[in-house]
Amino acid sequence: MQKRRFSANRTRLSWKVGGVEDDKPPTAAWATTGLLPEHLAMGMSGLFLALTFLLLATTRLPVKACSCGPRHPQEDFCRSDMVVTAKFLSIPQLNHTLSRLQYKIQVIKKFKGFEVLGGITPIPKFLTTPAQESLCGYRHKDLSKSQEYLITAHLLEGQLYVTSCSFLRPWSSLSPGQQLGFNQTYATGCGCQVQHCLNIPCNVDSDTSCLWTDSLISSAGEGSQSRHLACLPRKSGLCSWKSLSAQMPQLST
Repeated sequence: MQKRRFSANRTRLSWKVGGVEDDKPPTAAWATTGLLPEHLAMGMSGLFLALTFLLLATTRLPVKACSCGPRHPQEDFCRSDMVVTAKFLSIPQLNHTLSRLQYKIQVIKKFKGFEVLGGITPIPKFLTTPAQESLCGYRHKDLSKSQEYLITAHLLEGQLYVTSCSFLRPWSSLSPGQQLGFNQTYATGCGCQVQHCLNIPCNVDSDTSCLWTDSLISSAGEGSQSRHLACLPRKSGLCSWKSLSAQMPQLST
């Protein structure tokens, strides 16, 4: 069987068959790529596998992108537009236009956001939140309509707006100190700053800061400072931690 071999010069490609030079390529595929048909098939197969791998590598799997850092309850109170206790009266309804979930609520107690002088602040009847959990949408899983919740929220279009990072918990789960704080004490400390201590050693940045170390003990920040203390101003103008006495009057459930 005669073998074909490849030779090249500056002007053209040629093939020799049995010592006779031939300008006609053995196959069109070989003339175009310089590969034998079987080599071309292997190359196409490798390209298909590479493209498949690239497609799988770039496929975006659903992930939970929302991340919330721990905060002292006083921070949630002071940063919020409104703080109330309320009951959830309905399952969520989806607003397709705004891409939000909406819950019907009944406000029971009002702690913050209703101090408008010379006017009346309407009581919100709905609570809204992003529809996607990846955007920190809140999901209320308790189907009971009798449970009372402490809600720290922003005001958006006349309704309460929360995310999964908001301080929103059953009122009965709060410590007596936290109940007292939301009821009256935290409001007096909004001129002070709760300074987070994430790594030891920690230094206080200013005279109006209180060093918060609960996050060193618990990733959720659920320590004694969060449950029993508030950062409050003193007569000297300095701020320091103060115990929230359980014997003081507190909101009834």
